[in-house]
Amino acid sequence: MLARRYLHHLNRVVTPLGDSMQRVASCFTEALSARLAATLTTTSTTSSSSAATSIKPFNPFPPNSLEILKIYQIVYQACPYIKFAHFTANQAIFEAFESEDRVHVIDLDIHQGYQWPAFMQALSARPGGAPFLRITGVGPSIEAVEETGRCLTELAHSLHVPFEFHAVGEQLEDLKPHMFNRRVGEALAVNSVSRLHRVPSNCLGNLLTMIRDQAPNIFTLVEQEASHNGPYFLGRFLEALHYYSAIFDSLDATFPAESAQRAKVEQYIFAPEIRNIVASEGAERTVRHERLEKWRKVMEGKGFRGVPLSANAVTQSKILLGLYSCDGYRLTEDKGCLLLGWQDRPIIAASAWRC
Repeated sequence: MLARRYLHHLNRVVTPLGDSMQRVASCFTEALSARLAATLTTTSTTSSSSAATSIKPFNPFPPNSLEILKIYQIVYQACPYIKFAHFTANQAIFEAFESEDRVHVIDLDIHQGYQWPAFMQALSARPGGAPFLRITGVGPSIEAVEETGRCLTELAHSLHVPFEFHAVGEQLEDLKPHMFNRRVGEALAVNSVSRLHRVPSNCLGNLLTMIRDQAPNIFTLVEQEASHNGPYFLGRFLEALHYYSAIFDSLDATFPAESAQRAKVEQYIFAPEIRNIVASEGAERTVRHERLEKWRKVMEGKGFRGVPLSANAVTQSKILLGLYSCDGYRLTEDKGCLLLGWQDRPIIAASAWRC
């Protein structure tokens, strides 16, 4: 009852269209309301059921996938986080493929393939011409992955890059070695951007072992720099509050306060993440971000060793940040890895590995 009273008060003072703190507080208030509703539902009492139904339902996604794609495009253009992930990983892969004639990239979460046009352009400009490039794209929907493959095939043709695409429609925990379609004589890179944290912990070890057994030249790993998978709710909540407050602050410096685009980004991309971290438990909690330090232990425990990101990767990241009018973004190095943050808060970490 006390929690309901506090949440009722919060709902009166926060707004998703206010200042940065009000906006992030609105998301966390909604998430706490959802957690309380779930708690009340599990008690299976009549009064609890009526209390739970009084919480307003929340739809985490816009009505259609095209709208979702447009919102991701807004984030991609307005903030450097995703571009930093793609450019840094691409540079490490490009350097690992130097002088190779046949190269193969396995993208563990290809989405619309935004990462690869710039990579293809870099290959096409290589002295002596582009190598033969094969991309294996992995995603839960085979139809969506195949559509991405068609777009990339058209682009490769226009850039005169010899190209082949292989689509895999599976969750990562269901992947089998034969699905990678490994070929003799190909240099291999495995790429994972903001994906491994969603793999169930009891499946992650097997997945990494399977990847290691493919003997990749490079394994690029980019993850959110946050600890949202701790065993205690309060610690997880406070960590998430600080982390997303920094992200919302960066959005505040990027968009006008009344921006409809900003509201969509916050409500349809970051609010569902917050809700999952705060309101969900067990198998339903899929947003399980870990810090770079934890990923180091996981990777080294599976036989990988770190590959320091090059001076070119650092320079490229600095040039990327120079394209944005905000001066709050910070680039730091940590034992050969690169971290991009807002003010003094790291947001995303990029690392590279090999066997």
